[in-house]
Amino acid sequence: MSVKMFLVEGLPGSGKTTTAEALTRLLQEQQPDTRLHIEGDLSHPADYESVAYLTMNEWIDFQSKYASLDVLRFAEVFNDYVLVSYRQWQSEIDIPEAELAFLQARDIYELPFELHQSLIFKKWEEFVAQALTMDTTYVFECCFLQNPLTMGLIKYDLPEATLRAYIERIATIITPLQPVLVYVDQPNVERSFRKALNDRPTEWADGFVAYYTEQAYGVSHSLSGVKGTIAILQARQALERQLFELLPFRVEVFKNEDFSVEARQAWLKQLIQSTARSTSLNES
Repeated sequence: MSVKMFLVEGLPGSGKTTTAEALTRLLQEQQPDTRLHIEGDLSHPADYESVAYLTMNEWIDFQSKYASLDVLRFAEVFNDYVLVSYRQWQSEIDIPEAELAFLQARDIYELPFELHQSLIFKKWEEFVAQALTMDTTYVFECCFLQNPLTMGLIKYDLPEATLRAYIERIATIITPLQPVLVYVDQPNVERSFRKALNDRPTEWADGFVAYYTEQAYGVSHSLSGVKGTIAILQARQALERQLFELLPFRVEVFKNEDFSVEARQAWLKQLIQSTARSTSLNES
């Protein structure tokens, strides 16, 4: 079986989005049905973006207080809970502030860890089952390591054993797709993050620093400001590198310290060629 998934990971400012986009373009030259899903994708097939989790009682309460029938088009109703894609809904109509706040407070990325984790596992399982029936190659940015560690490490400061078990479970679920992890590495975390702060809007920088330092990990380690954020990113990178050894599939690390377009292009072409060779050998 050929590789059906490339997972592109790396710290903010490492160049992972650009790398994912470049990889997708190259793959599409050989496999036109290659689909890229980047951070913030509202239609992500294996993750959630701006989706609220409501118990049935909360759903009944929500409908009685706020919602018109319009919300039903953006809701998935299960036996004992409902998922509402509130940003997709908001893109079509102006949702009143109280209504939006109700949903944002119940975002899947604001849930208790065990509940959040169970929903993520289910989402991955459903995606893999569907992907195995299709002749499609997927490129996912940040949903394999970054998003789980944002919840488990940054938000809740959970033990490393819990985090390893979380990543290992996802890895086991996706292994049938023969994934390849592409890790965009920045040896100097401070340099790359400060570059990102300079390149991106002030609102992004302020929001990112606030989130990283005001969640459980930052608070318990007394970290604040940009320096504190860099320390957290360094801890996250160290953990991510440790996790490579646990994965039952191929991991390739791209050193992107120079942010060279030419070097990235050459490295990606070589990766695709080696992946094709490996597939041919396995099928022969």
